[in-house]
Parts: sequence; structure tokens; C-alpha cells
Amino acid sequence: MEDSILSLEKLRKKAATLLIIIVTISIAATLIFLFVFSALGMERMGTYLSVLLGAGIGYLLSVVTGFFHISEEYKARFKATFVEIPLRNTFSQVIYYADQGIEEDVIKETGIMSLGNRYTSNDYVRGYYKDVKFERADVKIQQHYNTGKSSYTVTYLHGRWLIFEFNKNFHFDLQIIGNEFPHSLKKNSIFTESEERRHRIQLEDIEFHEMFDVLCQNEHEAYYILTPQFMSVLKDINSTMDGSIMLGFIDNKLHVAIHNEKDSMEPRIFNSINLSAVKEEVQQEINVILNIIDGLNLDRDIYENR
Repeated sequence: MEDSILSLEKLRKKAATLLIIIVTISIAATLIFLFVFSALGMERMGTYLSVLLGAGIGYLLSVVTGFFHISEEYKARFKATFVEIPLRNTFSQVIYYADQGIEEDVIKETGIMSLGNRYTSNDYVRGYYKDVKFERADVKIQQHYNTGKSSYTVTYLHGRWLIFEFNKNFHFDLQIIGNEFPHSLKKNSIFTESEERRHRIQLEDIEFHEMFDVLCQNEHEAYYILTPQFMSVLKDINSTMDGSIMLGFIDNKLHVAIHNEKDSMEPRIFNSINLSAVKEEVQQEINVILNIIDGLNLDRDIYENR
């Protein structure tokens, strides 16, 4: 392990040094272009061209110096060492793809999440724990607006999406939304077809109501899942979760979205490898899966065809 860290550190420093050089040259080139265009009386158009040319030089240098290749190699080796191995030691039948994610259509078909016009996903993991099949990936969903004069981007979700699949077959449509979770799709308006429309339900647990908004198509199904024990555990998970949470029971799967405005398990080029910090971060990601399956008893016979 020590040799692996030394090798990774060497690769990281090389990538960091190249990035500093590339950024410095790009900024210097941009300033030179700005001066030249200003001298030619092209202030407005010159600013745009200067930034464009500076960025182009930066990209060209990244290709020529091999920065892209080196940084990608560092990331791949880092994740193979510090992410994939702990996952395989904890779960069974693990498949891990650092550069792949959950398909956008998978989230769209749940009908519980608003989707913008920008979607990215990576760090895909699939495996089993206590006979419960799970999938997880980092996900970023955004809506980009361009008015012609200005542009801005609204982030709908930046965090993780997890899917838990049960061996039993049931058909539920239950949505549990944390009160700080943004941009969920509720399907509770009069414009939603009646057979797909969800409605809010009231529960006796006041504390749970303060944390979550609950919507469903069938109240009997909702009360079947929302036992006092389930709600108690979910309150604990919500209190300790890194970010806001939303759950959706859709058919025989539980979808869990966690919005914490960051990617997980990503190496940082300018930070030396802190072995204890890296292990802690990866273990936190593993604990999310463990806590949901263990805490909510997803392997129990309660999830059966009714």
C-alpha cells in the first residue's frame, strides 16, 4: 500500500505542476491578447476573442503536455486502489465503473425528480448486500438558461442516486421528500392524469411530518410501509445524512436521492493523499448503503406482494 501511495503521489504532483504551468501560460496569453486588441480599438470584441484564444491555448497545452492523460490516469489508479477495493471487501458481486453512471432515463421513469437540460453521472457501483441488489452513482442534474444577453444555471440535484431492488414483487408508488430537498417532481397537480396522481397524506408522527412531505397514490400501501419503526429509523438517517434526502418506492424498487452539492470519492490534484481521510470518505459512502438496507430492514419479508 505504501508503494502505491508513493507512486500515486508522484503522478499527482506531475499533474498539479502541469496544470499550474498551463493555467499560468493561458492567463498570460489572455492578457497579451487583451492588450493587443485594446491597442487596435477592439475592446468589446477583443475581450471575447482574448478569452477564447487563451482558453484554446490552454486546451492545446493540455493535449501536448499530456495533462489530460496524466490526470485521468491518476484518477483511475486512485479509485482502483481506494474505492474499488473497499467496495469489494464489503459487498458481494460488485461491479464498479468510475466513468459510467445511472442512465438519465432510469431517473426520468421514476417520475419523482425534475430533470433539466444537463445531466451527468459517474462512479457507478452495483452489488449485493443481504440479498438486496443495489446500484449507486454520483448524479448532477441542471437546468441551463440562456436569454441571449445573459445565461445562468440552476442545479436540481448534485449528489448521489441509489436504487435498491427487492426479490419480492410489489407495486407501490410512494414518495417521501425531505423538507430541504429541492426540485422533486410530485405529480400531485390537477394536470396529472388521475391514475398517476399522487396526494399528500397525514401521519400521526408530528416530528416525521416536520422532516418529510409524503405523497402516494394509495394510502393503504403508504401506511403498510410507513410503520412507526420505519419512520423512526428514517428520521435517524435523515438527521445524520450528509445532505437532504428523497425516497421513492416505485414498483419493486426503492430510489434514494441525496442532494449534498458535491461529488463523492473524487481525488484532488492539489491535495496530498491523506490515507485516513480518504478511507473515512469512502467508508461514509459505504455506510449510506449499509444504513439504508440495515436501518430500513429492506431484506425483511415485509416487502412482499400484497
